[in-house]
Amino acid sequence: MIEKNIPSPLTASEITLNNYTNPINPASLIEYFGVVNYATSERVLSNIKERLTRAPHDEIVMLVTCPGGPSGTAMSFYDTVRSILRPPLTTIAMGDVDSSGVIIFLSGTRRMVSAHTTLLLHPAGRTFDSNKRYTAPEVAAMAKEDVLKDEQYAAIVAENSGGRLTQGQVLTLMECHTVLSAEKLVCLGLADEVLR
Repeated sequence: MIEKNIPSPLTASEITLNNYTNPINPASLIEYFGVVNYATSERVLSNIKERLTRAPHDEIVMLVTCPGGPSGTAMSFYDTVRSILRPPLTTIAMGDVDSSGVIIFLSGTRRMVSAHTTLLLHPAGRTFDSNKRYTAPEVAAMAKEDVLKDEQYAAIVAENSGGRLTQGQVLTLMECHTVLSAEKLVCLGLADEVLR
Protein backbone atom coordinates (compact mmCIF):
# COMPACT_ATOMS: atom_id res chain seq x y z
CA MET A 1 0.00 0.00 0.00
CA ILE A 2 1.47 3.38 -1.05
CA GLU A 3 0.27 6.47 0.78
CA LYS A 4 -0.63 9.66 -1.12
CA ASN A 5 2.44 11.53 0.14
CA ILE A 6 4.78 8.91 -1.35
CA PRO A 7 5.91 9.41 -4.98
CA SER A 8 3.70 7.70 -7.54
CA PRO A 9 5.15 5.14 -9.95
CA LEU A 10 6.86 6.40 -13.06
CA THR A 11 5.42 5.50 -16.43
CA ALA A 12 7.14 2.71 -18.33
CA SER A 13 8.86 5.24 -20.61
CA GLU A 14 10.38 7.02 -17.60
CA ILE A 15 12.08 3.93 -16.16
CA THR A 16 15.53 2.85 -17.29
CA LEU A 17 15.20 -0.71 -18.55
CA ASN A 18 18.67 -1.69 -19.68
CA ASN A 19 20.95 -4.61 -19.79
CA TYR A 20 24.06 -4.05 -17.74
CA THR A 21 26.20 -2.12 -20.21
CA ASN A 22 29.60 -3.38 -19.05
CA PRO A 23 30.29 -7.09 -19.30
CA ILE A 24 30.57 -8.49 -15.80
CA ASN A 25 33.93 -10.06 -15.14
CA PRO A 26 33.26 -13.25 -13.13
CA ALA A 27 36.33 -12.41 -11.06
CA SER A 28 34.60 -9.20 -9.89
CA LEU A 29 31.54 -11.02 -8.53
CA ILE A 30 30.84 -11.72 -4.90
CA GLU A 31 27.58 -12.97 -3.41
CA TYR A 32 25.60 -12.09 -0.34
CA PHE A 33 23.14 -14.96 -0.45
CA GLY A 34 20.99 -16.13 2.47
CA VAL A 35 20.13 -14.74 5.87
CA VAL A 36 21.96 -11.70 7.24
CA ASN A 37 24.35 -12.99 9.89
CA TYR A 38 27.86 -12.34 11.18
CA ALA A 39 29.41 -15.29 9.32
CA THR A 40 28.15 -14.18 5.89
CA SER A 41 28.96 -10.53 6.55
CA GLU A 42 32.47 -11.42 7.71
CA ARG A 43 33.06 -13.60 4.63
CA VAL A 44 31.85 -10.93 2.21
CA LEU A 45 33.75 -8.11 3.95
CA SER A 46 36.95 -10.19 3.87
CA ASN A 47 36.41 -10.74 0.16
CA ILE A 48 35.92 -7.00 -0.42
CA LYS A 49 39.05 -6.13 1.61
CA GLU A 50 41.10 -8.66 -0.36
CA ARG A 51 39.94 -7.21 -3.69
CA LEU A 52 40.59 -3.65 -2.53
CA THR A 53 44.13 -4.64 -1.57
CA ARG A 54 44.76 -6.19 -5.01
CA ALA A 55 43.01 -3.60 -7.18
CA PRO A 56 41.58 -0.65 -5.22
CA HIS A 57 39.91 0.99 -8.22
CA ASP A 58 38.35 -2.08 -9.87
CA GLU A 59 34.58 -2.40 -9.66
CA ILE A 60 33.23 -5.05 -7.31
CA VAL A 61 29.81 -6.45 -8.18
CA MET A 62 27.84 -7.98 -5.29
CA LEU A 63 24.76 -10.09 -6.02
CA VAL A 64 22.22 -9.88 -3.19
CA THR A 65 19.47 -12.41 -2.48
CA CYS A 66 18.52 -12.16 1.17
CA PRO A 67 15.41 -12.82 3.28
CA GLY A 68 16.70 -10.58 6.08
CA GLY A 69 18.00 -11.14 9.58
CA PRO A 70 19.15 -8.95 12.47
CA SER A 71 19.03 -5.31 11.37
CA GLY A 72 22.00 -4.41 13.60
CA THR A 73 24.17 -6.89 11.73
CA ALA A 74 23.06 -5.45 8.38
CA MET A 75 23.76 -1.91 9.58
CA SER A 76 27.23 -2.94 10.75
CA PHE A 77 27.90 -4.32 7.24
CA TYR A 78 26.52 -1.13 5.63
CA ASP A 79 28.59 1.18 7.85
CA THR A 80 31.77 -0.83 7.23
CA VAL A 81 31.29 -0.76 3.46
CA ARG A 82 30.10 2.84 3.13
CA SER A 83 32.14 4.61 5.84
CA ILE A 84 35.34 2.59 6.21
CA LEU A 85 36.18 0.45 3.16
CA ARG A 86 34.44 2.62 0.51
CA PRO A 87 34.90 0.19 -2.39
CA PRO A 88 33.65 0.89 -5.93
CA LEU A 89 30.72 -1.42 -5.19
CA THR A 90 27.79 -2.16 -7.47
CA THR A 91 25.02 -4.20 -5.90
CA ILE A 92 22.49 -6.21 -7.88
CA ALA A 93 19.30 -7.29 -6.09
CA MET A 94 17.95 -10.60 -7.35
CA GLY A 95 14.83 -12.53 -6.34
CA ASP A 96 13.77 -11.74 -2.78
CA VAL A 97 15.63 -9.00 -0.94
CA ASP A 98 13.67 -8.45 2.24
CA SER A 99 13.90 -6.72 5.57
CA SER A 100 17.54 -6.15 6.59
CA GLY A 101 18.61 -7.56 3.23
CA VAL A 102 17.53 -4.18 1.84
CA ILE A 103 20.30 -2.53 3.90
CA ILE A 104 22.84 -4.97 2.42
CA PHE A 105 21.61 -4.04 -1.07
CA LEU A 106 21.82 -0.31 -0.30
CA SER A 107 25.51 -0.63 0.64
CA GLY A 108 26.32 -0.32 -3.07
CA THR A 109 26.98 3.14 -4.47
CA ARG A 110 25.57 1.92 -7.79
CA ARG A 111 22.50 -0.29 -7.45
CA MET A 112 20.67 -2.40 -9.98
CA VAL A 113 17.81 -4.82 -9.69
CA SER A 114 16.78 -7.80 -11.80
CA ALA A 115 13.32 -7.63 -13.37
CA HIS A 116 11.95 -10.38 -11.10
CA THR A 117 13.07 -8.93 -7.80
CA THR A 118 10.90 -7.72 -4.94
CA LEU A 119 11.89 -5.93 -1.74
CA LEU A 120 9.90 -6.11 1.48
CA LEU A 121 9.95 -3.28 4.00
CA HIS A 122 8.52 -3.97 7.47
CA PRO A 123 9.08 -2.96 11.11
CA ALA A 124 11.60 -4.74 13.31
CA GLY A 125 10.43 -7.84 15.12
CA ARG A 126 11.81 -10.52 17.38
CA THR A 127 11.55 -14.24 17.80
CA PHE A 128 11.58 -15.56 21.34
CA ASP A 129 12.82 -18.84 22.70
CA SER A 130 9.81 -20.44 24.37
CA ASN A 131 11.98 -21.60 27.30
CA LYS A 132 13.40 -18.15 28.08
CA ARG A 133 11.80 -15.89 30.67
CA TYR A 134 11.89 -12.09 30.23
CA THR A 135 11.11 -9.44 32.82
CA ALA A 136 8.94 -6.41 32.00
CA PRO A 137 12.00 -4.07 31.94
CA GLU A 138 13.77 -6.44 29.53
CA VAL A 139 10.77 -6.50 27.19
CA ALA A 140 10.48 -2.69 27.41
CA ALA A 141 14.19 -2.32 26.57
CA MET A 142 13.80 -4.63 23.56
CA ALA A 143 10.80 -2.63 22.32
CA LYS A 144 12.74 0.62 22.73
CA GLU A 145 15.67 -0.83 20.78
CA ASP A 146 13.35 -2.03 18.00
CA VAL A 147 11.83 1.47 17.63
CA LEU A 148 15.33 2.96 17.38
CA LYS A 149 16.37 0.31 14.82
CA ASP A 150 13.26 1.12 12.75
CA GLU A 151 14.22 4.80 12.77
CA GLN A 152 17.82 4.00 11.76
CA TYR A 153 16.65 1.62 9.04
CA ALA A 154 14.23 4.21 7.64
CA ALA A 155 16.97 6.85 7.69
CA ILE A 156 19.30 4.64 5.61
CA VAL A 157 16.57 3.90 3.07
CA ALA A 158 15.64 7.60 2.82
CA GLU A 159 19.29 8.66 2.45
CA ASN A 160 19.64 6.29 -0.51
CA SER A 161 16.49 7.43 -2.32
CA GLY A 162 18.04 10.47 -3.94
CA GLY A 163 15.68 12.75 -2.02
CA ARG A 164 12.53 10.94 -3.17
CA LEU A 165 11.65 9.57 0.26
CA THR A 166 11.73 11.00 3.75
CA GLN A 167 12.38 8.97 6.86
CA GLY A 168 8.70 9.36 7.78
CA GLN A 169 7.56 8.05 4.41
CA VAL A 170 9.82 5.02 4.77
CA LEU A 171 8.42 4.35 8.24
CA THR A 172 4.92 4.45 6.71
CA LEU A 173 5.97 1.94 4.04
CA MET A 174 7.41 -0.29 6.77
CA GLU A 175 4.23 -0.13 8.86
CA CYS A 176 2.24 -1.24 5.80
CA HIS A 177 4.58 -4.20 5.15
CA THR A 178 5.20 -2.84 1.66
CA VAL A 179 6.48 -5.01 -1.19
CA LEU A 180 8.26 -3.03 -3.90
CA SER A 181 8.67 -4.21 -7.50
CA ALA A 182 11.82 -3.64 -9.53
CA GLU A 183 10.21 -0.72 -11.35
CA LYS A 184 9.02 0.87 -8.10
CA LEU A 185 12.56 0.65 -6.70
CA VAL A 186 13.80 2.75 -9.62
CA CYS A 187 10.87 5.17 -9.19
CA LEU A 188 11.76 5.66 -5.53
CA GLY A 189 15.46 6.16 -6.28
CA LEU A 190 16.55 3.01 -4.47
CA ALA A 191 17.87 1.38 -7.64
CA ASP A 192 19.51 2.98 -10.67
CA GLU A 193 18.15 0.61 -13.27
CA VAL A 194 16.23 -2.59 -13.93
CA LEU A 195 18.22 -5.32 -15.64
CA ARG A 196 16.55 -7.01 -18.58
